[in-house]
Amino acid sequence: MVELNTIREIYPRISEINEIVGFYTIRIEDIPQVLKVKVLRIGNVYIGVANLQVKFQGALSPYRSLQPQETKEAALKDAISGFFAFLKEGSEISEVEDW
Repeated sequence: MVELNTIREIYPRISEINEIVGFYTIRIEDIPQVLKVKVLRIGNVYIGVANLQVKFQGALSPYRSLQPQETKEAALKDAISGFFAFLKEGSEISEVEDW
């Protein structure tokens, strides 16, 4: 196992190290883009980060969920449910540039 604190001691300019504990690709009917989710472990929590975000009609900005979860499975489910939460007729799907 990699000792992340040891790496930070050797390279003090590193401010943060996060472990990717899962990477998933999801194909959705009628959507040409592939939804990709990477699950990060940050300390003792997991966050699912989707490459796509949804902007529903009338919204000022797109949405994607980044809620900390207790397990990597819960983080994956949160990222997927966050994508579908505002996916309605007329919604705009965009890719996150710095994903």
